[in-house]
Amino acid sequence: MILNEIELYNELPPFVQTLIIRFIQLILILLLIIVLRRVLTWIVIRPLRRLVKRTNFDYDDVILQSMMTPMRLAIIAIAISISVQMFNIGDGLDRFMGIIARTLIIIALLMGLFKLVDVLMPTSTRMSRVTGIQLDDRLIPFLRTGLKLVVIALGIVIVLQEWGYDVSGLIAGLGLGGLAFSLAAQDTVSNLFGFAAIVSDNPFKVGEYIKTPDVEGIVEHVGLRSTRVRQLDQAVVYVPNNKLASSAILNWSRLSKRRLDYVLGITYDASSGQMRVLLHRIREMLKSQELVDPDSVVVYFVEFGASSLDILIRCYIYLSDWAEFQAEKERLHLLVMDIVNDLNMSIAFPSMSLYVENLPPITSEFDVEKPKSPKLSPREQALMHGHALDEPSQVKANEPEEGNITGQQDEGDK
Repeated sequence: MILNEIELYNELPPFVQTLIIRFIQLILILLLIIVLRRVLTWIVIRPLRRLVKRTNFDYDDVILQSMMTPMRLAIIAIAISISVQMFNIGDGLDRFMGIIARTLIIIALLMGLFKLVDVLMPTSTRMSRVTGIQLDDRLIPFLRTGLKLVVIALGIVIVLQEWGYDVSGLIAGLGLGGLAFSLAAQDTVSNLFGFAAIVSDNPFKVGEYIKTPDVEGIVEHVGLRSTRVRQLDQAVVYVPNNKLASSAILNWSRLSKRRLDYVLGITYDASSGQMRVLLHRIREMLKSQELVDPDSVVVYFVEFGASSLDILIRCYIYLSDWAEFQAEKERLHLLVMDIVNDLNMSIAFPSMSLYVENLPPITSEFDVEKPKSPKLSPREQALMHGHALDEPSQVKANEPEEGNITGQQDEGDK
């Protein structure tokens, strides 16, 4: 050895000589680590940078930039491991340096996962493009934080186990602590899970009108603990998320069409012919409306009521807004009234008839003007006299073109 040729070195005590040798070996190891780090960087990182620059994607640039620090740590760990194998510096120090190298590799891997969470999950859009998983933007921060905590906890356990510590007791203690915490914060945790369920299932959005067994109104805000709903009387109700997520939710704002459904009562002085014409005209009127689904039109004489002849009128209107639907409903009601008035018929209301026996006849001194007969097309005249239109072509042959008010063929009564 070169040091043995130095007279001053030979005069030193043995332990000092050993210390000098260890110090020189340490310096050489550090120099070798620096050289190996630069060589491995030149071999690994530079080709990756050139490859990334040739691509047209931005994500690989971000991923490579975030992986630079973990890769440098991994290169340092590899250099330490090679240096320890090249220099025999003692069993104890070799084992210590080996643990350090393995610890640096573990830290590099966990740091890479930690940074990869930020790269893949900054927004739901990037996460959807990279992984194909679609999540709401409001869930991304919680999911990102949860994954980071898992990575940190996993890293601590692995590093402690690498240094020879028994982590079974630590894991058991953390389990008991987690159980106590979950019991103490049961409502808070359930509300957080309720928030996650609401955001992921998306049963409603802010500004939509919902109805549940507990509340009805417009959603103003969805928070971590509760959801704020403003009722029609302008009162604000705060509903816990766990209760809202477990209840049935009726969302009125997501209707594609609304149903018009009511019973029209006609007075008993109407004849069967008038009823046939009335049913025909209401059907044709509804089917000719632009906002009415023609396949959903239902107009039938359904019942002899206590004080009226009941006609069921039902159809769907292509309007989801409540105010617009009410305006269209009002317009259709007025058209039905016009048809009833045009046929000299009357809409019934709850009434009672009183019959008196043995009453002498009463003569009136005034002439009561009879109502004018409504103008009917040949088709409606056939309906008025109770004829079924089994052959529409025969009626059409005798029907003048101006007489057809609706301009459509009738289907025979079945």
